[in-house]
Amino acid sequence: MKTQAKLFFSVILILSLGCISSSVSRFIPAYLYYANVNPSQATAIYYLAPSAINAQQLALSNAQLRQLAQLNDSNAAYQLALRFLQQGDYKGAKLWWQPYFSDFTTTQQLTLSDKLVATAQWHELARLFQAGQLPQGSAKQAFLLHQKMPVEQITSAYAQQQQFVLSAVHLQPSDQCRFNVLMMTDHYKGIATLKHFKQQYTNKPEPAKGSFCFTDIVYVADTFNCDGSSGALSCNWQNAAARSWPAGFDFIVMMSQQGAANVLGGIMHINSSQSYAVFLHELMHFNGFEDEYALPEQKQQWLCKQQGQVAPNLFIANQSSPPKGWQKSLACGNKKAYKPSPNWSIMQYQTMGLSAQYRQLWQKQINQPLTQPVRFSEYFAFLGVKPVFTTASREQKFSD
Repeated sequence: MKTQAKLFFSVILILSLGCISSSVSRFIPAYLYYANVNPSQATAIYYLAPSAINAQQLALSNAQLRQLAQLNDSNAAYQLALRFLQQGDYKGAKLWWQPYFSDFTTTQQLTLSDKLVATAQWHELARLFQAGQLPQGSAKQAFLLHQKMPVEQITSAYAQQQQFVLSAVHLQPSDQCRFNVLMMTDHYKGIATLKHFKQQYTNKPEPAKGSFCFTDIVYVADTFNCDGSSGALSCNWQNAAARSWPAGFDFIVMMSQQGAANVLGGIMHINSSQSYAVFLHELMHFNGFEDEYALPEQKQQWLCKQQGQVAPNLFIANQSSPPKGWQKSLACGNKKAYKPSPNWSIMQYQTMGLSAQYRQLWQKQINQPLTQPVRFSEYFAFLGVKPVFTTASREQKFSD
């Protein structure tokens, strides 16, 4: 008590010397000087002039902020929470923002919520949402996307700000590309990942410029019940019948949260944690390329009994010899499968990237296809799904 009394007396004496004005702003340097001498002094000075301390909290140490937060100063607790979040100490941050969140200003709540989104603290955002404390704003919209909430709960203003769309109906195919691809996702992370993939492809189109054009990312919520918990990612495309679709598109990229990537019937299923190399690998499947690792047993039973070149990168040597330079492939268990190169390729290990040889094979397949690629509309028809297409389809031609 004597020490604290001496501190009060010293501060008051120094601030009163020389007929200094009583304005708090004039005293801020002096307040901060004495607060920095010993963190515990910040508490005493806070009692003298809380506005002076609050105005300069960015300059205070963590120890000083803790002293103030223990006095129920919500501004100090907010600053501590931000600092710990920026350092990646999420548990430490939680100790300061959780008890004080309702005392924060609306601006502080919005800023902190945005930080929680940026650091993928979805569990904490869920707690705020369930408690009715998550403020209206970008963070709440991001949380609704993460939860795969219905499209109707997402505002058009937020979608425009984040550069995605809430309906595919008005999308138009481009006549600048051989193939047009609808880009769709059911969750928040998928939007950012697909935009990143699209930008990477735009920077370096494969196998050549004008091969593929990709739409804006379309948020479809949980319409197609995509699931990858048992291995390969799959979706319920029977639900496509309940939607209107833009005509003139060839393929779909559907991005969900988990499951192994695969292509089926002109639809790429891929999760948002997979790399661009995986995306490029799956893109080649659209044009008939086969995997060069062991194919599924069910597929081997029919494909590996064929004869000759059955894919741009797969030759089955049943009663025939492979093309010159082709090497054994692991694709078929009958040991009669051959691939174009002795080296590992993107169709065996995605991280190998696209070689010049496979780029040429891909371009040739687009111009002179061994078989026509399957469009998603054809797959829908195979399933007996009859969605409404909103515009006339355009004819695709494959020639040199």
